Amino acid sequence: MPLSKLVSQISKQVEIRPEHEAHYDWIAFVPLRDSDAGALTKYFGKFAGEDKYKYQGIEYRQRNTPSYIDDAQKALIRVVDEYRDPEAVCEELRSWVDRLERGAIDPSELVITNRVSKKKEDYTQSTRSVAALERAADLGLGRAPRQSVSYVVVDDAKQSRERVKLASEELNEYDAGFYRELLIRAAASVLSPLGWREKRIEQFLLSHDEISLKSFL
Repeated sequence: MPLSKLVSQISKQVEIRPEHEAHYDWIAFVPLRDSDAGALTKYFGKFAGEDKYKYQGIEYRQRNTPSYIDDAQKALIRVVDEYRDPEAVCEELRSWVDRLERGAIDPSELVITNRVSKKKEDYTQSTRSVAALERAADLGLGRAPRQSVSYVVVDDAKQSRERVKLASEELNEYDAGFYRELLIRAAASVLSPLGWREKRIEQFLLSHDEISLKSFL
């Protein structure tokens, strides 16, 4: 069906006129976490005739995502483009997980940055950001509302300020389990349009638990 006719039919049915954004070789809409319906504000695709990708709403576009997770998600999308095969994507993911679990990642690549919305004493829950605010206060680096706090999660099992270290501190450790969860979540955003959710990704990783040679490259 010609694109113009399809646009006309959709516009008539939903009573909203679609606007042209770009031409894509392919595009994938990420399903909602509790549904198979695609979220119109969360998708990725490849621009037609270019070695360039569009990212919208996924982890890469979220300002608090660590750079290591950003890079991993972009690499996974490239594998989708090349192979259209969930197992090939999971093989790529395995190398990123292996490097993380071997302690081979510079903690500076795992920094999380969140904007402070309230004063430290106004928070009622012990979140990671609150732990970072408490740590900053101890070091005389208080943060006011609308400022940002940057930190690395070093032991997510703790509820105290020892849960994190500030990005400005000496960083020599990280909680591999916590960042592994972020990697799986980012991978699920890439693979869910292909029918693979977090549980199936985990099953693949557990059934292929040997070290990936690619993780040493």
